[in-house]
Amino acid sequence: MSITQQLERYFLTGLAVVVPLWGTFLVLKALFTTVDGALVAVLGPVASSSVPGRGALALILLIFATGVVASNLLGVRLVKASEAALLRIPLVRSIYTTFKAITNIFAFMDRQRENRIVLLPFPRHGLYAIGLLMGEAPEELQCSPQGRLSLVFVPTAPHPFTGYLALVLNHELTPISMGFHDAMKMEFSCGLFVPQPAVLPSGGR
Repeated sequence: MSITQQLERYFLTGLAVVVPLWGTFLVLKALFTTVDGALVAVLGPVASSSVPGRGALALILLIFATGVVASNLLGVRLVKASEAALLRIPLVRSIYTTFKAITNIFAFMDRQRENRIVLLPFPRHGLYAIGLLMGEAPEELQCSPQGRLSLVFVPTAPHPFTGYLALVLNHELTPISMGFHDAMKMEFSCGLFVPQPAVLPSGGR
């Protein structure tokens, strides 16, 4: 390996590590700053005193409180009404639906007890991609004479929350022993993060 290739490899590896860390830092910093500002606006001098970790603590409490409210019937109605209002605003609608889709994927996959990570032929036979098994395809889409179809989300690196929704024959899916978070890390790093030796397809689902 030449010096140029080695330097390029180091740079890409460093980029894969720094980008998610820096992005996480920026998001958390923005959240903490917002919460701190709200505390100062509401509580005045009491909140403006130097209290270590007040923003983080307030943010955690806010998230838990939101979860409690959103879990009851009144909260569900309130959330739906708020979403309906946001979806009427063009620019806000685009931003909100993007983040909503991301959190929905995480929530869905975390709720599943069985393994949902599969290999599938993509984009053609002979090549394989990692996919997230979302479930059986609706009956309206079960039109293949070769068997039942499943819905599989195929993430695209380095942005694993964008990708393709594929209809795949069940017997062409190969479950693999890889957790959801490991699969996402592998996608986001373009394969630089490898939690386990790759499992090659050896049979149908």
